[in-house]
Amino acid sequence: MKLIRNEIREQALTRGLFIASGALPVVEIAAECGFDWLLIDMEHGLGDEQATLQQIMMLNHASSAPIVRIPALNEATIKRILDFGASGIMAPMIETREEAERLVRAMRYPPEGIRGLSSGSRAADYGFHFKEYFQRANRELLCIAQIESAAAVRNIDSIASVEGIDVLFIGHSDLSLNLGCYRQFDSEPMRSAEKAVLEAARKHGKIAGMLCKPSMSATDCIERGFRFLAMGTDLNCMKSAFRKLLEK
Repeated sequence: MKLIRNEIREQALTRGLFIASGALPVVEIAAECGFDWLLIDMEHGLGDEQATLQQIMMLNHASSAPIVRIPALNEATIKRILDFGASGIMAPMIETREEAERLVRAMRYPPEGIRGLSSGSRAADYGFHFKEYFQRANRELLCIAQIESAAAVRNIDSIASVEGIDVLFIGHSDLSLNLGCYRQFDSEPMRSAEKAVLEAARKHGKIAGMLCKPSMSATDCIERGFRFLAMGTDLNCMKSAFRKLLEK
């Protein structure tokens, strides 16, 4: 499997795509296009647990790393998805330091965490390479905390200070809804929240991430300081392409 934490922390920019369709050919095509990572979305996407496993398997020999957004902060789900072979986990609605610590601990084997051990997991190539995986997993699995509420912004400094959190990823839709300015991404409350997250990321050596909405400029997002950038979603890409075909 592809372990990418060190690579992502060292690069000036990594580009990914949200996969919400649950469709295997879409994962193959996106990987061939050269995205650094693909975010398999179990929170709002159409794929269930088995579809997630199959999508991870499709990326076994691809250059794109499989990252999974889980539906909610749940230790049992994290353990299972990591055993499938995910390169990282994104947890939605992280609002406190305690939740950030729970996320990190769920992703790590003891003594640093509480992840259950299976030497025969798919992540360890069914046991063929367990020793190598075990030695690397705690250090190299990518841990992403999604910032999506006013409470998370208020607590952003303490969240960002948690060792083991790698990426602070703003969920613009939920955050704008929570701040009372839904989809007004250029509004003062949203810009202020973005600034707080970016400053906390710089202060604590974290990476700031976001999903570039169709109305946004990717260049502008990068210039503001976002280094872990989702360029869009597979569903929106297909919708845009289909519309262009009809317009022709």
